[in-house]
Amino acid sequence: MGFLSFVEKRSAPGSVEKATTTAELFGTDTPADEPLTRETALKVSAVFACVRLLTDAIATLPVDAYRRVAGRRRPLAAPDWLIKPNPDIGRIAFFGQIMTSLLLEGNAYILVSRVGGRVVALDVIPASMVEPRYVATRSGRKCLVYQLSVAGEKEPSDVVGALGPEDVVHLQGLPLAGELRGVSPLKAASLTIGSALSALEYGAAFFADGALPGAVVNVPGPMTPEGLRAARQTWRNIHGGRGNRHGLAILTEGATFQKVTISPDEAQFLQTRQFQVPDVARLFGVPPHLIADATNSTSWGSGLSEQNTSFAQYSTRPWVERIEEALTALLVADTGDKRAFVRLNIDAIQRGSLKDRMDTYRVGLASGVYTRNEVRAWEDLPPDSDYGDFFQLPLNLALLTPDGPMSLSGGKTKAEPGDEPDAPPEPGMGDDPEHDEADGGEDSAENPKEPVDD
Repeated sequence: MGFLSFVEKRSAPGSVEKATTTAELFGTDTPADEPLTRETALKVSAVFACVRLLTDAIATLPVDAYRRVAGRRRPLAAPDWLIKPNPDIGRIAFFGQIMTSLLLEGNAYILVSRVGGRVVALDVIPASMVEPRYVATRSGRKCLVYQLSVAGEKEPSDVVGALGPEDVVHLQGLPLAGELRGVSPLKAASLTIGSALSALEYGAAFFADGALPGAVVNVPGPMTPEGLRAARQTWRNIHGGRGNRHGLAILTEGATFQKVTISPDEAQFLQTRQFQVPDVARLFGVPPHLIADATNSTSWGSGLSEQNTSFAQYSTRPWVERIEEALTALLVADTGDKRAFVRLNIDAIQRGSLKDRMDTYRVGLASGVYTRNEVRAWEDLPPDSDYGDFFQLPLNLALLTPDGPMSLSGGKTKAEPGDEPDAPPEPGMGDDPEHDEADGGEDSAENPKEPVDD
């Protein structure tokens, strides 16, 4: 017997179609029909696991600043607000607030504080307190402002201020054409999360309130209320308490004892709750096996390395690039350097085992892709001050240039067309003294020999 059949039997008389709340549907008073908020959504373990996984994965990524020079990126001294965005909280907590706001509300708003025109601090504003909208200026032009309100209310009397786009960094989740705000996952998937919350709260109320008795005694014929109370109290007096456990029960007058049992599948709605885990994971774009759902085979890769690569590529990269784009715009506005940009090192997610990393480094070093200091920095080791910044290549490699193969050491690997080899010495030339004399050497006619005495 499945979930719906169980509800149909346990519900009060009446049609299920007439139920307007979960309390009416399940026949128990649960708070599931309260508004779906960040706090109530996080009560669902699958939602909490997805938000925690993505938040921790991105908030712990290394953040660096670079400057593009001649098509290459060069390290740039990161400003203080990028190293520690807020003096009251750490960098990981700051980026964690951005991610939870994006994942739960579809938007993240960062308040930019400046002193002397330079950025000094960043604060994440609750998305429920901000409403982006266009207003008309005196000249009739359209201007974007961010209205701040109390407790998320958008009534004019509750608006406490407005900020310009230069004071707010707005990150959107899923964007819609013509909308200034990103789509809130809680609103877009309210039925998915709400049904998971309903099943969770009903299951808790089911066991807390004792929806079913442990056993029943069938008595033939009608009984008066006084007789029912007397029979129940007599049973408790005889078989209740520690000392009377597992005692022998004797039923008279045709009464029969029947124990009421219910399968865990019906009591805890296992089928429904198991389906809700991959359903919520699909909502957040998270592999189900990363939130402890290994019931089905995964299509995210055959090995751990492939699965981590898929998670980095499909789950985290879109969020990483949103943050990089927003912080790069802020860095350019703060420094005035249009070639500066911010990068979150997403490769940290794909960090493999020690053996896999060493194999990768070995190939990268041998092919001249990495320097030793780059590898040592990735392994959190001190740099080599002598030759650590030099690329190393095998001496037997050559570059294929338009002029022909060129040795990596700078010499040609073979003679080019038109290059004449050195002419061999003519016959008779060399150390032959007779040739030296005939050719006008040291002992030639220009330098006659001294006469020899007979």
